[in-house]
Amino acid sequence: MSDNLLDILKQRDDLTEQELLKYLQGDLTPEERRAVEEKLADSEMMSDAEEGLRMADAAKTNSAVNDINRMLTHQLQQQRRKRKHKPIPNLSLVIVSTFLVLVLIILAYLVIYKMRSGQ
Repeated sequence: MSDNLLDILKQRDDLTEQELLKYLQGDLTPEERRAVEEKLADSEMMSDAEEGLRMADAAKTNSAVNDINRMLTHQLQQQRRKRKHKPIPNLSLVIVSTFLVLVLIILAYLVIYKMRSGQ
């Protein structure tokens, strides 16, 4: 596939997340700010994203992020506990099969050795 098809949904002139956040925080130079505003005017999706970020309450957003991180940490801890307490599978069939193969190899060696020494 060509690179153009892999990047089909991303426009070349879209704002990056960093640019948008710097714009909202007021950390851009006047030239950069004007360029961002032009891109916002050209792209309805970017304009909607900017509006949503403006309306989002920082305290609620941080609280939601902390809640999600706490839930993910709890889930990961549960998965680790499940892995630690996982019983060892019954390997008796594997052990018996390995032993039988070794016995057959030894018997085959002895038969070949007897046949050669008898000649």
